[in-house]
Amino acid sequence: MTQDTTTNTPTSGNVTIPLIDFSLFATNPEECARQVGEASQNIGFFYLTNHDLPQDLIDKMFDSSEKFFQRPLGSKTKHMIGPDNTGYSSMKSETLDPETQTQGDLKEAYNARKWSIDDDITLHFAQGDKELQARVGEFFKGLHNLARNVMQCFAIALQVPETAGGRHYFDGSHQWEAKSGTTLRFLHYPQQTGDPNTPLAGSHTDYGSITLLMQKDIAGLEVQASRIHKNVPWVAAPVIPNTILVNIGDHLQMWTNGLLKSTKHRVMYNPQQLNHSRYSIACFIHANDTTKLDPIPTPLITQEMRAEGVEFEEGRNMTAGEYLDWRLAQTYNFNFGEISGGAM
Repeated sequence: MTQDTTTNTPTSGNVTIPLIDFSLFATNPEECARQVGEASQNIGFFYLTNHDLPQDLIDKMFDSSEKFFQRPLGSKTKHMIGPDNTGYSSMKSETLDPETQTQGDLKEAYNARKWSIDDDITLHFAQGDKELQARVGEFFKGLHNLARNVMQCFAIALQVPETAGGRHYFDGSHQWEAKSGTTLRFLHYPQQTGDPNTPLAGSHTDYGSITLLMQKDIAGLEVQASRIHKNVPWVAAPVIPNTILVNIGDHLQMWTNGLLKSTKHRVMYNPQQLNHSRYSIACFIHANDTTKLDPIPTPLITQEMRAEGVEFEEGRNMTAGEYLDWRLAQTYNFNFGEISGGAM
């Protein structure tokens, strides 16, 4: 792992996770879209600088997350995660790579959905502080607005015809008011003394359109570059201050017949975690539940390219909502009868 001193772009060998100045979206949207599209075809991950989400708000969310996860287990479990994908999930309750993992992920998390930001689920995360609950909602909406702008870049890069919506093609299928799987997730990876070769979060792709990720202090995320770069199995995605890391989800790979890459990633042990917890915040952006996952109108993709997305073939006959339900059922154990025992 090296650092490019001219662009601050993280690299591994000759593979880079691009760093994109998102102020270009306002001044030169075509160039911004070109960079987003190139990164999405190449590795499926990119960092955004100048994304306009206030850093003090991000810092407030990390501080609130740390305070929540430091509470005793019994006080965190009032709202346990279930099929609606909201609330608290305990250590080892989620298995992101069920085919190879011998145990569940070594993390705990708390999920909020768009419909839950004004109710008791989010208020519980805010520890009863209604002002903080409102800030969580502000943060969530800010991330969703940023994601819609990134989705405009995809539409421009994919040359969606004006007759089909042009740069606003994805607007109608990513509405804040519509029912969707869009989820704000606060994550905590406790101090670790175990096997450094055991993933803390198993290898997986994300289930939606895109994910916006914020990391703090301790790195650990790795990206499977080998899907394109066969000689580089994994690339580290370090913490870069004042950036948001964006990655492609399964929806976009299906919509583009594999032209854009829903890249596998995982979280591995970092030696700093011997004495410190790792915190991250992810916003998983999903299309409206009723949206079909069929290829989108663009001259850049063809039916012949469909084989590139074959790993998601089973999801093509589903709506976005059905696909999320299917994936969650594969990765979660919703039987929480033993959580109050020795699961931690």
